[in-house]
Amino acid sequence: MTKFLDPIYEKFPGLQKEELVDISDGSVFNTLDDYLKIEHLSFDKVKRPDLYRLSMLIENHAARAYEPLVATFETEHLYKYVEERYLKLIRDIPKTWIIGGFDNPFFAPRTPPDKTEILTCAGTNLQDMWIVLSKNHNGMFGLVAEDLGGVEKGDWFRGFFTSKQQVLQLVVDKINETMMTDIDFFNDKLKEEKI
Repeated sequence: MTKFLDPIYEKFPGLQKEELVDISDGSVFNTLDDYLKIEHLSFDKVKRPDLYRLSMLIENHAARAYEPLVATFETEHLYKYVEERYLKLIRDIPKTWIIGGFDNPFFAPRTPPDKTEILTCAGTNLQDMWIVLSKNHNGMFGLVAEDLGGVEKGDWFRGFFTSKQQVLQLVVDKINETMMTDIDFFNDKLKEEKI
């Protein structure tokens, strides 16, 4: 099976050639704005806590700014870990796509169905991905990371944070193609349906 990042790196080979950035440095990357100041940054061998912190910054932005959110989870367990937080966040997000390696056919996240689409990516090349996307006045931005494994699955990740629109549109297109869905960050109806 082709890795999810392969076609992105094939289309944009310069992404792999960029200097790697230490996103764990809290003195440099303390806020979402610190990440957004840099159009694109690549990382390798990053640990889960660093991605979790960045994910929370993106998720909190989506809720504060009432913007759509895409979030992938490798397993049900990883979604369950944040489910209570997500239930609160989703109230302030016009549309959320939660995509996870949900193997259990009876697993049903407790989310508002009118504002959330739950998709299982079990058995696809998305199952090893950690993706969190949202948008602001400049367009989409987000985290795209691949689980490299290690001693235990989830020890190390490689990928990037970017606000490059062509790269992110390809990421969304690949998710749509894999999941046979229609993630559209620029659907004007999303904002109109605010409750």
